[in-house]
Amino acid sequence: MKIQLAKKIGFCFGVKRAIDMAEDALETNKPIHSLGSIIHNKQVVNDLSKRGLKVVKRACDIKSGACVISSHGISPKIAKSISGRGIKIIDTTCPFVLKAQRIAKSMSDSGYNVIIVGDAGHPEVKALVDFVSKRAFVVKDAEGAKSLKLDKSRKHIVISQTTQSTQNFLNVVELILSKAPKELKVYNTICRDAEARQEAARKLARSQEAMLVVGGKNSANTRRLLEVCEKILKNSHLVETEEDLKKRWFKDICSVGVTSGASTPDWIVKRVVKAVKNIA
Repeated sequence: MKIQLAKKIGFCFGVKRAIDMAEDALETNKPIHSLGSIIHNKQVVNDLSKRGLKVVKRACDIKSGACVISSHGISPKIAKSISGRGIKIIDTTCPFVLKAQRIAKSMSDSGYNVIIVGDAGHPEVKALVDFVSKRAFVVKDAEGAKSLKLDKSRKHIVISQTTQSTQNFLNVVELILSKAPKELKVYNTICRDAEARQEAARKLARSQEAMLVVGGKNSANTRRLLEVCEKILKNSHLVETEEDLKKRWFKDICSVGVTSGASTPDWIVKRVVKAVKNIA
């Protein structure tokens, strides 16, 4: 069986930066907390937890020391409440997420309603909404945008959760344009790494008999990669570790493509590849 890796694999720049910052912080800050998972990869988060980074769900659970902000960003209101209690903030927010936050705040302050293409429950999107001073709308896809009631007398902008697919973003923009708003500005805030990773996975899937997407099951960019692969190849599967592999996926096939989410470390990918070779 031939196993081929996608050209874009392993940690993206933003995730590597967040992990490096967290590891440096662990050397000099005690106690140290993470408000939610610093990245969406259970294995990496567990490793950092063993080294002293305590994950908490609520800001009020942090009583002293330092707080690591995840790569997905944080609500400015929550950040202010944390720093206001004398707790040191170590902000690992991805630069691409920071860019989307700046655009949302600036355009909202200028009188625009902000439409965010993304998953409403995702930490990045929740934080983006709180950067908006006017009104924010969150739509998952074009189907969701159909029910969006726009005030045609107002100006609007569209931005995206950084891990969205380009096509989904464009589909929403097209649907909103059909509603004939007074003014619509479009900012493509999708991360360049996410776009490149999706394109590399798409290209690889076209030449394989099976595709494996390695990454956290709660990772938005990993799920997006799976969606991209499934549109081309039905025999595509998301695996968090080698323990998720099923022998039936590889029956009577000769080629397997492997890609990974932006928060998946190389060592997990290598373990998955080794396990597939053993199955073959």
